[in-house]
Amino acid sequence: MIAKIFRTLLFLLLPVLAMGQSLNLSVTSPTSNNNRSTFLLKRGEVTINNGQIRFHRSNKTVDGFTDYGISPDLSKVSLLKWGGGKGHVIVFDSMGDTLTTYSTISLADQSSFGIYPQDNGDIMLRDKIADFTFFNTFGDIITNMSNSSQSKEGEAISEVATSPGGETLVVFNPKIKRNGKLGSKAQVRLSDGTFRNIFYSSDRYLKNVVISNDGDMIAAVTAASGGEDKVLLMDKYGNNINSITSKDPLDAVSFSDEGQYVTLNSGGSVTVYSTEKAKRVGGTSFRETVFMANYFPEDDLILAITGDYSKMANALGNVKINAVNLRKRSIADHEFSGVLGFSKAIAPKFIRTSADRYELEGASKEIKIESHF
Repeated sequence: MIAKIFRTLLFLLLPVLAMGQSLNLSVTSPTSNNNRSTFLLKRGEVTINNGQIRFHRSNKTVDGFTDYGISPDLSKVSLLKWGGGKGHVIVFDSMGDTLTTYSTISLADQSSFGIYPQDNGDIMLRDKIADFTFFNTFGDIITNMSNSSQSKEGEAISEVATSPGGETLVVFNPKIKRNGKLGSKAQVRLSDGTFRNIFYSSDRYLKNVVISNDGDMIAAVTAASGGEDKVLLMDKYGNNINSITSKDPLDAVSFSDEGQYVTLNSGGSVTVYSTEKAKRVGGTSFRETVFMANYFPEDDLILAITGDYSKMANALGNVKINAVNLRKRSIADHEFSGVLGFSKAIAPKFIRTSADRYELEGASKEIKIESHF
C-alpha cells in the first residue's frame, strides 16, 4: 500500500520537477577575460585604471587627463586635459585612433570639470559647477548655457542625463540650498538647442533623472527631508504625465524598452508601475540589496541584480542575478562567481535579445541570461 502511494506521488511530482524554474548564465566571449576595470566598446576594449586609459586594439595608453567621457553608443572616448587656464579636448574612436583635438575656452574650476561626448562627436563641457559649453567636431562653440541657481547659500554640481541615442538631454541641479531648505531644478534641451525649465522645487531635491531608451519619457526622482520620495513622470518636453509616491527611499528607477512601464527599486524591493496610469503592475522583495532592475512586459518578467556595491571601487561583489515571472508567480536566481566592475561613463543595462533571453551590458563582464519557467 505504501509503495503504491509513493509511486502515485512520484508520478504527480514529475511534471512539476520537469517544469522547474531556472536561470542559465554565461559570460560573453569578448569580455570573458576582463578584469573589473576593462570594458567593451563598439569596436574594441578599454581599461580605465589609476588615471590611465588603455585601448586594447591599438595598445595605446593615455594619462594626465582631468576627466573622461564615453559616448552613449560606445563609439567615442573623449578626454579633457587642463593647463594654463584652458582645457584641451582629445576625441578617440573606440580603437584608440585620434579623431579630433582642440583647445577650449578658459576653464577655472577643476573640481567641477565634466566632459560628455555625443554619438556624432559633439562635446559638452561643464565648468564652474553649473556652466556648460557645447562644441562641434571642429572645436567651434555651438552654444552655452548656465544652470546656476545663483543661491548665496550654495548649490551642488549640476549633472547631466541623456537618452541612449542622445535624442533627449537634461541638465539638472540636484541640490540648491535656500532658507535652510534643499530644492532643485532641471532643464531639457530642445531640438533648436535652447533649454526649457521642466522642474523646480524650493523644498524637494533631485536624487536622479532617468530618460527612456527612445528619449520620449523623463523620470525625475525627488525627495524631501522628513518626507516621502516621489517619481515625476514627464514627456520629453517636460509636460507632466503622472507621479508615483514611495514610502521607502528610492535607490534607482528604470524604464521598460518602450517606456510603458517604470521599475522602482529600494533596498531589497522592486516594484513595477505603468507610466500612463501609475498603476502597480507587480513587485517582489529580496534579502540582498538590489543594484539594478528592470521589467520586460513581453515576458511579464522582472530581472534584478543583487549584491554588495562599493562606491569607491565602483564594483559589485556577491553578485546574484534574479528573475521573477509575474504571470507564473515564480522566482529563479543564479549566483555569479566574481566581481562586476562599472564605469561612471557607461550606463549598465539589461537588453532583451529574444523571448526569455537577455543580456547585461555595460559591466566589465557582459552576461547572457536565459530564463526557464
